[in-house]
Amino acid sequence: MILTILAVVGAWTAQAQEVVDDVHVVDSVAMAPIEFSLPPLTTRGTIAHYPYYNGLMTNFYDWELHPGINASLSASAILGFGHNASSGFANSIAIAYAGSITPKLSYSIGGYSSFLDYASHAIKDAGLTAMLNYRFDEHWEAGVFAQKSIVQPRIPMRLYWMSDVGDKIGASVRYNFNPQFSIGLSVWTGSSPYYYMDR
Repeated sequence: MILTILAVVGAWTAQAQEVVDDVHVVDSVAMAPIEFSLPPLTTRGTIAHYPYYNGLMTNFYDWELHPGINASLSASAILGFGHNASSGFANSIAIAYAGSITPKLSYSIGGYSSFLDYASHAIKDAGLTAMLNYRFDEHWEAGVFAQKSIVQPRIPMRLYWMSDVGDKIGASVRYNFNPQFSIGLSVWTGSSPYYYMDR
């Protein structure tokens, strides 16, 4: 049953991507290039900020959104051997819808949920995200973003690197040298999750 659902979601996303690729070239009304652009999310579906570190619930890789429905699913098993080694399991699901209000103004809204069971700790997180990004020209763009956690995740201090957990609101600016290379600056504030000392 789960495999069937995953196959349908994957096929739906692939079909949406195929349709979008045709529309992405030209706007059928204005006959002008669409400059869709959004900052990346983490593959867990949370707002990406830097530095953020590769881990069980946070991922070093970016999730670049395309217009339409986007889905990210992951599951992993952690096996440890030897003295003081730990094992566990993690999974996450994120869905986001992205689109354009005007050829230069893009947006996305979405939600995410993740679970980690590791070294006798169970960490749950879920929330909503929203982004609005304006591309001034081929080089400059700026945007605002928000993330709202709908749970209060409790995280042991040794897993402090899960820095994308919790509420977040901010703004960013990015300069694109070319489609493959850009630099950006973001300013944000938010609430930190509850950290506790574990044994």
